[in-house]
Amino acid sequence: MTQLQYTDANAPIDDTMDRPPLEVALLTWEYPPIPTAKGRVACEVAHALAAHGANVRVFTMDRDDVVGTDHERIEVIGCAGRITGLRRLMRKMPGLAHMAAATAFRERVHEEHERRPFDLIEAPNHGAPAAMLMDCGLPIVIRNTSPYALDAVEQTGRGNALNAWVASGMEARCVRDADAIISNTRSHAGMIQDWYTITPGHIHMVTPLSVDPEIRKAGQSAPFPPAHSRLRLAHIGDGSVRKGFAETLLAFDMMVRLVQAEGGPLPELHLIGLHEGGLAEHIEAFDLTGETQEQIFDHGRLTDSEMSHVISRCHGVMAPSRYQSSGSVYREAAAFGRPLVACAENPLARDFVGRFECGILAETCSPEDIAKATLDLFSDREKLMACRTAALAYAQTWTRQTLGARTLQIYRRAMRLEPIDIPGMQPAPAGPRHRIRNYAA
Repeated sequence: MTQLQYTDANAPIDDTMDRPPLEVALLTWEYPPIPTAKGRVACEVAHALAAHGANVRVFTMDRDDVVGTDHERIEVIGCAGRITGLRRLMRKMPGLAHMAAATAFRERVHEEHERRPFDLIEAPNHGAPAAMLMDCGLPIVIRNTSPYALDAVEQTGRGNALNAWVASGMEARCVRDADAIISNTRSHAGMIQDWYTITPGHIHMVTPLSVDPEIRKAGQSAPFPPAHSRLRLAHIGDGSVRKGFAETLLAFDMMVRLVQAEGGPLPELHLIGLHEGGLAEHIEAFDLTGETQEQIFDHGRLTDSEMSHVISRCHGVMAPSRYQSSGSVYREAAAFGRPLVACAENPLARDFVGRFECGILAETCSPEDIAKATLDLFSDREKLMACRTAALAYAQTWTRQTLGARTLQIYRRAMRLEPIDIPGMQPAPAGPRHRIRNYAA
């Protein structure tokens, strides 16, 4: 295999001159129309790169076919069909599930590389889909989301514990051996550095994500509910401990009881993103009043247009996560000018709300603190409108054009096409570092 070479290390990133388009392999577990945060991140990255002239082939494990997209430079290639025979058995065996997926990704990327060579591979840290590609000779960039172990904390049993342990080891190898790594905020970068014990000298860049321009457009045009209307709140995400979902339900129950005692119109809570039956599981676990249950509306997983319709009817978004990696919920709330209720336990929330002044922080992820913060914010119309104005203004800066430019800058560094000045180290020489070699399928 041969790698396309770029010889002008100092050329602007948007100046394509006579170069062939950059060929990028983008690995992900999910991709739209599957409405998940991981899929949305991959979609934004793919479109951001395509907007700058790169050809992006997205490899995803949520399908087995090859499809075109709404952009001529983006192709979606399913990898689920490669989980057959021994790999299917491995997916069911503790400790081997992620290895089976990684070998399927490797096989599919290898085939596509033979058809039209790649210049670079980008993959998430979560679940280590690039684990079997780290020695392929191509530059590898890892974009960090949440480590697998954080999402697996609610899974019990020795088998699940072994899966989490193996996944953590595979993730750590990918992050440490990558040519460059990307985090979404400074606090996220610090957490990743500590989690994987990253030593100084790595190319570790912070690049905020973008918001789909259609969502930003819908948010800009969505009017804010009038002051006299019933309070409607949205919660976007799954029912995990990390997302503070149980505390959100209990906080909402407290709010309903309080408003009911005062004789006011009862608030509503609109849930977006729960799996089927997820709400029933939590209602059975908590002593929610009948009035509270009547005010909770479970919309399940929605497309972007459906989600936009629900959020536009709400006054704000409750997202008291203990940890967020991408903050996509925060950005979507801001894009609609909907004030955010977040949690101070989450470093990303402290960064986001503190910098953009678009919401309020509950001191802890407890029902009492979440209920207090929510009532404090939405009882102050002047503060509410100030948060809305700030959120809408900042949301206009989260563009795919900016994300693509910053990502390509990092790619150039990963490919050693620009000198890299890391404090305390000698600048790396310009020019390609890797020689492409064959690897077994």
